[in-house]
Amino acid sequence: MKMMTFEELFDCGMNYETYVGTGTKDERARIPKNYSRVNFDTALTEKITEVSKKINFLCVGEIWCPDCQLNLTVIKKMCELNSNMEVSVITRGRGQKFLSEALGLEEVKIPTVVILDENYEKLGVFLEQPESVKNTEDYDAIELDYMKGKYLSDTAEDLMKIIGE
Repeated sequence: MKMMTFEELFDCGMNYETYVGTGTKDERARIPKNYSRVNFDTALTEKITEVSKKINFLCVGEIWCPDCQLNLTVIKKMCELNSNMEVSVITRGRGQKFLSEALGLEEVKIPTVVILDENYEKLGVFLEQPESVKNTEDYDAIELDYMKGKYLSDTAEDLMKIIGE
């Protein structure tokens, strides 16, 4: 099997709107609600808008997944704030087939976001949830807040750390 490059995977992926369109009526209905909850403070908004280099977000996602519904919506907002940022979404099957080896992952969880520069070189990877959620002692205690979008800015902060500008 020929391995696909990050660029080839990015090129064959879907844009955000097409990705959302693959969902059921209920899944699609959650997106505007999640989007309305993406409220970055002024400092984070400025950090995002000031990125001057080209950033490509190669996302492995499925619209039925709550983590994807939340965190890919953050990426959509970042792309709207900065025209140097672009998103492409591939399916979990394609991600597992072509990214597991490249990223050294036994299983490609969703979302897996590969942050790429203008030459499609990997800057870093975001897996599933922001670090603040993954590193919590008691996930059950924060799960409802997470699902209600209270950690969306944390996702953006984690992505900005990887972008590093």
